[in-house]
Amino acid sequence: MNLVYHRQKVLLFVVLLVPLFDAVATSPTDKRVSSLAQAFRHPQPVEINGLPKGDSGTLISTEEPFLTRDGRFLFFNTGKKENNKDLHYAEWVGGTWLYRGEVGPGINNKKHVQGNPTMDESYNFFYVDSGVRRMVRMARFSPQNGSLSSVMDFDGVPMRKVKLFAQKVHGNMGVEVSADGSTVYFSRATWGMNGFAPGEVLDSDILFVEKQGDTYIFDQAEAKRIMKHINTSDLEYAASISSDRLNLYFTRLAAEDLKNRNIRSRIMWSTRAAVSDSFGKPEVIEAIGTSDFVEDPAISGDEKELYYHKYDGKKFRIYKVTR
Repeated sequence: MNLVYHRQKVLLFVVLLVPLFDAVATSPTDKRVSSLAQAFRHPQPVEINGLPKGDSGTLISTEEPFLTRDGRFLFFNTGKKENNKDLHYAEWVGGTWLYRGEVGPGINNKKHVQGNPTMDESYNFFYVDSGVRRMVRMARFSPQNGSLSSVMDFDGVPMRKVKLFAQKVHGNMGVEVSADGSTVYFSRATWGMNGFAPGEVLDSDILFVEKQGDTYIFDQAEAKRIMKHINTSDLEYAASISSDRLNLYFTRLAAEDLKNRNIRSRIMWSTRAAVSDSFGKPEVIEAIGTSDFVEDPAISGDEKELYYHKYDGKKFRIYKVTR
């Protein structure tokens, strides 16, 4: 009789304890990531009226989108076959995206890549340019005519390093500036070399520099701490940061898939409770899928739309999911 009573007490204690273990195992942050990552729905192409024709007489590619936080401008670049990638932009007019032209003057050229545009709320514009030593430039954007002024090399990121003996190049891609301009994220990548030219990308991690006064400072140890759950042996690149810097969106490409020429990728999402915290374990945004080649997420200011590009069999096109 006493043994049965004690067994009942033990069973009751275990039953009461299980919810407590569940609460400890799944933190509020983890639950938030799951709920928000699964909230995006309805993938659809983004239509831009007035796009010019490019390669093969078809409309130009639309790649590497960036959506300004006020939703007014959509920046993007063209494809490799179209002048080796150039910067363009569109404006939201009357409920639709209207193509405005190239970002310029004198920015785009056929010899080098100009891509991956991004901008803070004060119109400080950043982009990748493979023709400069650090591979990133900055300028001032004019919303009146789409021109860039005060163009200069961005010296906040590490230098490009060529290792001829190892046949590798270390450089920067995937630049992203926070809304307040305090943080510039970048992808530190490694390419194999074909003779003296960069070839296939081999590795990539997402890092950042922070503004101190008028200078951006790269603290590699701090960047690795903040990104310790983001960077893996796979390729992580093309970060997009929410206006409050608490939610990070990025591309992940499995190294094994790349090795086997199975080119597919995932758009990931991670969150944190405070800017000083490390980002948590990321999750896949399932609505975008995992079987296609998708890249370069760009989150809207209100975080209700997530833009990205996707290969449609011929060219890349900008798509979006909403929540």
